[in-house]
Amino acid sequence: MNRLGGIADSFTEIVSIAKTVLSTIWFWVPVAYALYFLAQLWLIFFVHPLTAFVAASLLGFYAVYLEGKRAATRYSLKKTMFLSAAHTFGSGPEPIDRQEWEIERTVEEYADLLKKGKQKRR
Repeated sequence: MNRLGGIADSFTEIVSIAKTVLSTIWFWVPVAYALYFLAQLWLIFFVHPLTAFVAASLLGFYAVYLEGKRAATRYSLKKTMFLSAAHTFGSGPEPIDRQEWEIERTVEEYADLLKKGKQKRR
């Protein structure tokens, strides 16, 4: 029984030491640096520089595309099509009804409120 108790105490001690070591940042700093170093070596030897450039360019183009979609959705922009002069043969493009954006209406309402506020002060 004494031997079994000694093994249990040793196991508990080992587990507590492992928990202490693994829960400190100073154990993980060199591990993270080693992983970073290995990733850099992998990039140097296995990824062609042109591949990295093309991937970065594609990500940039995709970001610009998503930004355009976001702006169109946010400001409720709609595409308008103009008829070419050749289609109407001389009469020019047909007039398109101008759509008023919410932001324009809000600015106009704000300007009206400012005018009313100035008139009340006088």
